[in-house]
Amino acid sequence: MVVRRLCIIFWTVFALALSENLGAAEFWQDDWSMGQRIESSRLEITALKADDASAIYRAYMDSQAWLYHQLGWSWPSSKTSEEQNSSMVQHLLKQMLQKNGFSFVVTDKKRNKVVGMVYFAPVSAERGNGAALDTSNIQAEVTWWLGKKAVADNLHNDLFALTTDWLRASWPWGQVLFPVSESNQSALAVLDNSAARKVAMNRDTHEVFYSYTLARK
Repeated sequence: MVVRRLCIIFWTVFALALSENLGAAEFWQDDWSMGQRIESSRLEITALKADDASAIYRAYMDSQAWLYHQLGWSWPSSKTSEEQNSSMVQHLLKQMLQKNGFSFVVTDKKRNKVVGMVYFAPVSAERGNGAALDTSNIQAEVTWWLGKKAVADNLHNDLFALTTDWLRASWPWGQVLFPVSESNQSALAVLDNSAARKVAMNRDTHEVFYSYTLARK
């Protein structure tokens, strides 16, 4: 019962992070349309569907302890159940329907296996707490996770390149934020070697913030 309550609390906080955008630029307008999918020679990113739940659960539970340390999200718990995972997926689908956040499944085409997820969300109102972070020109924040084997295969580099190409080509935003835990070494390495700019740190939450301008030709 205690574990279940903790999971409910976590997903409530996660939901708020995906839905609050006080102080940030506008996240979504009714006349905009969301991208549905993009692929490269190795990866495919597709909009989340209800029947993805089992594959997503297997993907993160296979790397549970590693992800828990890397992400700094207090997730995934070793005691997360399939029922709790299904509730999470249903919540994310509801957010997509309401245009309060967008969630995508990452598939390794070579292995024909779900290996992670990508999230586009409004900038959380709490991002500025404990950090000198100006979000007034940032329309969305982008987060992702990949399983341990996918990172070992360097797919985090492919995922970042594919995601930023997609943002430029199919999404309306001009500037996005990448919030990353100090423990997420693979994500930090990708961002440090990209066109993203490190703009702030929060020593209370152990997060690093990168701004990424989506320059279009």
